[in-house]
Amino acid sequence: MEVWISKQKKFEGVIFSVVQGHAQLDDGSLVSREMVEHHGGVAVVPVLGNDVVLIRQYRIAIGETILEIPAGRLEGDEMPEVRARAELEEEIGCRAGELVLAHRYFSTAGFTNERMFVYLAFDLEKTARKLEFDERIEVVTVPIGDVPGMLAEGEIEDAKTIIGLRALLAHMGE
Repeated sequence: MEVWISKQKKFEGVIFSVVQGHAQLDDGSLVSREMVEHHGGVAVVPVLGNDVVLIRQYRIAIGETILEIPAGRLEGDEMPEVRARAELEEEIGCRAGELVLAHRYFSTAGFTNERMFVYLAFDLEKTARKLEFDERIEVVTVPIGDVPGMLAEGEIEDAKTIIGLRALLAHMGE
């Protein structure tokens, strides 16, 4: 086990902060540590009939346009289910009649405390999209029957999307 002995915020941004410091190991050794503090986020697998609704967007961090499930970051003490419902409406213009928590996971426990909550959304009702000013999102509808092949062929590279789509397939008994 490790215990922080000292830590200092080296960067504080809108999305995350970077902390650097020293921790003491169980044998008394001191080690340097760096971590990214993040409020966490949600991701939603929207199911519309026999289709899953994905989004395609450019991600500057990787310099590519990729397919993803709708997602967003938690703000403050916001409840994950509340944010999941909001992201559905914002990004694809749908409200979920049923929202099922499929997974909770730490995105990369080696350097960040970011925890993701992945939901499956059923009984969708169409509404108006409410994109944020900086979002450039294309809605893409994919037959659920195509999902196993897309995963097997590596067409989906985003971790939350892989986890969410595998959770959907498991939920459906595939």
